[in-house]
Amino acid sequence: MVTTPKAVRVRKSVLTLGQTGDDLDWYGQAVAKLRARPLQDPTSWRYMAAVHGYPGHANDPFAQAGEKLPSSADQTSFWNLCQHQSWFFLPWHRGYLACFEEIVAAAVEEAGGPPGWALPYWNYSATSAHASELPTAFRNQHDSHGNPNPLWVAGRSMPTPTTALPPAHVILDALLHSPFQGTSTGGNPGFGGVKTGFSHFGGTNGDLENLPHNAVHVDVAGLMSDPDTAALDPIFWLHHANIDRLWEVWTHRDPTFANPTLKSWLSGTSFQLHDVKGKIVKFNSGQMRNTLKIRHGYQYDDISDPFHTAVAAVAAVAAAAVAEVTAGSPQAPQLVAATPAAVPLGDAPTQAQVAFNQVARLAADARVSSHPVRAYLNLENVKGAGAPRNYEVYVDAPQPPTASATGAGRKPLLAGHLSTFGVRKASSPGGQHGGAGITTVIEISNLIEQLHRERNWDGAHLEVTFVPSGPKAGPPVGSFGQLEIGRVSVYYG
Repeated sequence: MVTTPKAVRVRKSVLTLGQTGDDLDWYGQAVAKLRARPLQDPTSWRYMAAVHGYPGHANDPFAQAGEKLPSSADQTSFWNLCQHQSWFFLPWHRGYLACFEEIVAAAVEEAGGPPGWALPYWNYSATSAHASELPTAFRNQHDSHGNPNPLWVAGRSMPTPTTALPPAHVILDALLHSPFQGTSTGGNPGFGGVKTGFSHFGGTNGDLENLPHNAVHVDVAGLMSDPDTAALDPIFWLHHANIDRLWEVWTHRDPTFANPTLKSWLSGTSFQLHDVKGKIVKFNSGQMRNTLKIRHGYQYDDISDPFHTAVAAVAAVAAAAVAEVTAGSPQAPQLVAATPAAVPLGDAPTQAQVAFNQVARLAADARVSSHPVRAYLNLENVKGAGAPRNYEVYVDAPQPPTASATGAGRKPLLAGHLSTFGVRKASSPGGQHGGAGITTVIEISNLIEQLHRERNWDGAHLEVTFVPSGPKAGPPVGSFGQLEIGRVSVYYG
């Protein structure tokens, strides 16, 4: 997969594009050309989307009667390959984008465009006005001449200039977290995810995958909200270019932030895709570390550290304090609290009571007696076939009956975010992980301290509330159904 680049492409922010003849304008023209290619063609729009995920011909929103599909062997080898809930999430998508970029660039030249086309990125976390709104070029069904707009697709939940991604869904706290590789059970899931083999949905989200990646998928809705249709939406590729850019930001913002050095990550698992000529190319994670050496080579116009602002510096100091909490505490995280049963999720706020095992809690406290406890809220084995949703997650100390008057109206503490992107696929009994669902981990160390400090919490029970966020969008695949969290737990470490 690695080649000597002839000319390094520069990926630019979509916020700086939108003029005739720029990379975004040529992107639209190339999308139209790729959509016209037959499904069997590895360089066609639908084939490349199916590499990420395919719902089956019966659920394919662009299926055509009588069309020929690739052979079963070809589908097995090249479709449904995207890596999620895995430490391969970032390197696999980087290789995927590089091959896509090469194919689109060739289509741009075929349409009369310039060489060196580069995939734009959507920096929805930028502080500039309108950054979190769907870029203008993707909003209208027709262009100014009344022709169909190749960048428009039906079903998105944010089609107007007044619709924007919620600020809490595009925060970049993941950039403050290290290491890249996380803990597989209970603790820090890592910036890039937990150690796995091939992982096509199911398991534990890494920090960046959970937020903003998953949340943005669900907020855009429509095709984007399900992994089997997401790559059919042209905004998918700009979203993932930004996630890839954030990996670059992470590796450059702190000299101690490093990619894994284990052989199992570097070369233990290889992947295969097609290049611009339809030929098979193979790659591994180790080959995805330097963007200048991937295929044609590329770089981003901006990988500056967003935490260099005065406001963000405060957050960085707080995060550093949390990271210091258990430096030198190598023991595995210990389960100290859990719900007795699964927790259903719906359209209304749902509250779960999490009971602590006092013996386990005290034992965990003793292990880190010289430091405050580092605590992780685990939302385990989220499963179901319901419409994808985003939920804000809050924690609070239960109020005794006698405190109802004085405690009335107090706000619970925002812990983080739960997205159900990919849950339907990870719930399939025939899937790679047997339908175990997806787990999201949220660090709540500071909140545990705050509960003790401000609310005289006795550490016996924790109230966890899930509040739906954003509009409910119909699922692009399947039908509405129930979602549930298998267990809400707390681990100390």
